[in-house]
Amino acid sequence: MSRETSGGTTRSPRARARGRASKIVGSLVLASAMVVGLSVSAQADDVNLTPGPTIIKDPTSPTGYTGHFVYYNPTATSVRFDADILLRNWADTTDPTVYQPQQYKPGLMRGGGAYDVQMTNAGNGYWVTDVPLAAGANQYWFYVDNDTSNWITDPANSPIYAPDGLTGSARRAFNKVFVPYDAAKQNYAPLAARQIENVRADSAKGTWSYVPVQIGTTTRTIGVYLPPGYDPNRATPYKTIYMQHGSGQDQSDWMNMGDVPVIMDNLLQDGLTQPAVVVTTNTNYLGSASQGYPNLRNIILPFVESHYNVSTNAMDRAFAGLSAGAGVTSNLVNFDATKFGYYGVFSGGVGVRNTTTNVNVPYILFGGGKWDFGLPNPAQVAALTNTFSENVVVAGAHDFNTWDQMFTTFARDYLWHPEAFLGDKIDAIKAGVAGTSLNSGNLNALTVKLDQAYKLIPKDPSGTIEVLNGFIAQVDNLRAAGKLTDDQATSLGSSAQRIVDNLTARL
Repeated sequence: MSRETSGGTTRSPRARARGRASKIVGSLVLASAMVVGLSVSAQADDVNLTPGPTIIKDPTSPTGYTGHFVYYNPTATSVRFDADILLRNWADTTDPTVYQPQQYKPGLMRGGGAYDVQMTNAGNGYWVTDVPLAAGANQYWFYVDNDTSNWITDPANSPIYAPDGLTGSARRAFNKVFVPYDAAKQNYAPLAARQIENVRADSAKGTWSYVPVQIGTTTRTIGVYLPPGYDPNRATPYKTIYMQHGSGQDQSDWMNMGDVPVIMDNLLQDGLTQPAVVVTTNTNYLGSASQGYPNLRNIILPFVESHYNVSTNAMDRAFAGLSAGAGVTSNLVNFDATKFGYYGVFSGGVGVRNTTTNVNVPYILFGGGKWDFGLPNPAQVAALTNTFSENVVVAGAHDFNTWDQMFTTFARDYLWHPEAFLGDKIDAIKAGVAGTSLNSGNLNALTVKLDQAYKLIPKDPSGTIEVLNGFIAQVDNLRAAGKLTDDQATSLGSSAQRIVDNLTARL
C-alpha cells in the first residue's frame, strides 16, 4: 500500500540571486538572536564575520529565522553557497512551481532542489550570505571558484568524516544546520514534524564513533551509534539497524547529514522507537553484490554481534539504504531475504523480485520523496504480491530532506511493528468477508476473529496464528456447508494462510 506521510544526485534549475551581507544591528535583534548549532557572537555595528552558520530569530524572515553563513577562504576569487532548500508545495502537490526560500508560505516544504547563490565578498577572505530557513536539519555546501565537481565542507561546521572514507572531489560535503520551528510563521504540521531532527537540550544523548574492523588485510571502519544508557550487560539484547549510504557518500553520511543519532535520541525520549544499535557501513568494502556482500554477512555482522550486546536473531535486525544503498538493500533481499527481519528501500526504485525465495518472510518499507527521481513506482510495489511491504511518500527530492524523514518514518512507524505491514492484509480479508452473502452471525464471527488476530500481532504472534487457524477452519466449514463458494473460501483461506506462514517463519 502507498502512503503519503508528513514527515546518482540531481539538481533542479538553480536560483541565481545576489548574496548580501546582513548587518546585525540594534540591541533588540541581538537580544532575540537564537543560535542553533554553532555558538557565535554577533557584532552590533558590522557584519558578523564569525565563520560558520548562525541561525537568527528574525521577525522579517518569512519563516521566522534567517541563516547567516560565513565562509573564510582568502584565496578564493568567488564562492557559491548551495543548499537543498528550494521549496515545493506539499499542501498542493499538483502545483509545479519551485519556490525560493524567500517565498516561503505555510504548505511549502524543502524538495525543490538546490538553491545556488554567489556569496558576497566581505573582504579579508570572508564570504557571506543570508537566507530564510525552515524547521529541521538543513543541508548546505560551497563551490569555490565555480568548481562544481568539488563540494566544499564548511570548516567551521564540518561533518565528522570516517577516517577511511571518501576525500576531495570524490565526496559530496553535506554540512548540517538545525533550524527551529516558528509556530506562527511556519504554521504547517508536516514542517513542525521535522523538529524531530533538531538537537534537544533536554534529551538523553547516545554516543557514536567510527569503530575499526579488519577486512582482509585492511583496517576499515563502521559507524556505530549506541543508544542513551547503553548497557553491555542488559538482559534483553539490543536490536540493530544497518544503514547504507548512496553515491558520493560513505559510512559518514547517515551519522551526519542523515541525522541518525539526533533522530534516535529524540524518538527514544518520546518513547516512539525501541533502543537499538545503529551501524553504518561503506559499500566499497562489503564485497561482491552477486555473492550477497560476503564481508557484510561474514565479517561485519559477526563483529557487531560479538562486540556489542545485540540480538543474533534475524528478526531483530534491520537493513536500509538510500539511492545506491537502496540497490544494496534490494540485492540483499534477493540474495537471502531472511538475513534481516526488516528492510528499507529508499529512493532506489523497486529492485526486489517477487520470485525471490522466502521473500514473504521479512517486512519491506519502500519510500522516497514526492519530487524524487528514485521514488518507487507504486504499481511495481503493488505487484510484489508475495511480499509484506509498504510504500510511503514524504515531502522531498533526491536529497536528505527525504532521507531524514524516511529514517524517522522507518524507525518510528515500521521497525519492530509487524502489524504495520500486516494490517492492510487483514483489512483486505475483512473486505473479502464483507463481500460474501453470509448472514450477520457468520459475518460477525469471522470479522471478530480477524480483529482479534490484528490486536495480537505485536504482543503474541503465536496467539495470532492460533486465531487465524481458527478463521481458516471456520471458512472451510462454511464452504462445506455451501455458504461460501469455492472461490470465496479459497481466497479468504489462502490470504489468512499467508499471514500464518509469515508469522510462523518469524517465531
